[in-house]
Amino acid sequence: MRKNAFISLIPFSIFVISAIGISFVGAVDINLLVSIAILAILIGALLTKGKDWYWSTIFEFFGSKTAVTATLLWLIVGVYGAILKEGHIVEGLVWAAERLQIGGTVFTVAVFLFSGLFAISTGSGFGTISAMSITLFPAGIMLGANPALLGGAILSGAALGDSIAPVSDTAVIAASTQEYADGRQVADIGGTVKNRLWFVLIAAFFTLIIFVVVGLLSNESSTIILDEDTDMQPYGLTMLIPTFLVILLSFHRVNIFISLFMGMLLAVVIGFSFQLFDMSELISISDGKVCGAVVNGIASMANICILLMVVVSLSGLIIRSGCMDFIIGKLNSHIIRSKRDAELTIFSLVSLAGILIAAVNTIANICIAPFVNSIGHQHALHPYRRATLLATVICTFPFFLPYGGCVLLLQKGIEASTCGVSIRATDVFLTAIYPWTLFVVMFAVCLTGYKRKIQ
Repeated sequence: MRKNAFISLIPFSIFVISAIGISFVGAVDINLLVSIAILAILIGALLTKGKDWYWSTIFEFFGSKTAVTATLLWLIVGVYGAILKEGHIVEGLVWAAERLQIGGTVFTVAVFLFSGLFAISTGSGFGTISAMSITLFPAGIMLGANPALLGGAILSGAALGDSIAPVSDTAVIAASTQEYADGRQVADIGGTVKNRLWFVLIAAFFTLIIFVVVGLLSNESSTIILDEDTDMQPYGLTMLIPTFLVILLSFHRVNIFISLFMGMLLAVVIGFSFQLFDMSELISISDGKVCGAVVNGIASMANICILLMVVVSLSGLIIRSGCMDFIIGKLNSHIIRSKRDAELTIFSLVSLAGILIAAVNTIANICIAPFVNSIGHQHALHPYRRATLLATVICTFPFFLPYGGCVLLLQKGIEASTCGVSIRATDVFLTAIYPWTLFVVMFAVCLTGYKRKIQ
């Protein structure tokens, strides 16, 4: 391998090592990661001799189809999710829990299901953890439910939504980074989501059974009692309708941009019809400043979009330099002998990325995606299959490791809820059932080759 190929690995390594360090110290900050990535690019420019090649590669991948597609999707998803939140979808779920008079024996199951619905609706694992930790968690504590189980149910629901929602960043990255053999097309989101639906349902089913068993072992019989001033919006449940529409259209291979636009229009119509929000809450001008859900939704995604484009540029260096081919070649000559070996290698690499870069699973996803694409290409794995492995396995370790961003966010949310209970980061290591069951299911899928053949 050329010396220049080793040098091209340095900027990427600087970013990955820094991201790992941030994970372990719990300093999850997207702006910091963007700064580190840009610094890594500048350091690489000083070390390389082929300046023209270096910068042309950076610019090529910065504006690549992968980066631009994911960026545009994320911006639209940010607006879509913000509209759903303005439509009081969280309050609607809380209202449903109260009306169903859920007792302590099944509350953990309800938390898992409601968190999963919210995550599927908004596509945000972090958003789900934030919302549920300050709403459903305090309600569960009022029932005398186990705090560790409640926390694990919230993390499980968030992981469920992140692993299957067509609007999640996980789905966007998994699809947009896995190319067909001609290199001119990438996997469509609807097809990739439909392909992994069965695996996710299996993991969710076993998760549900485990939570039900735990619930039945509880002797609690009380029901949810919320404060009189608790804001409950029953019509907020109507915001689930746009979610079902987006999923349905995606499964029928309707362009994801069109699917999201139709979902947004339906959400706005429903919101106005049931007076869940008015136009000023969506967008307004006050004191010369534009504000509202639309603007906030775009702003919430801006930094992660920049980070994606920069990290894709870093990965472009190791692709164009031949460094990735060298690494994959070593794997092929020493480890990978068959399609099963290729899938187990992908499974292991994605797992390792999730363990090392647990601060934000999105970053781990971006970093490892090019390797998954390359291995899959060389061993004729369908882009859907690759996307499935990437989107599922990346939603395991980051959702229960004590130093992971999801667990740290859960702790902060519980603290902000002022429910009088706190949990340690290690308390949810085993109670986050869904990520564990998904990990086992996907390992079995790789080992057995179940549904590997795709038309």
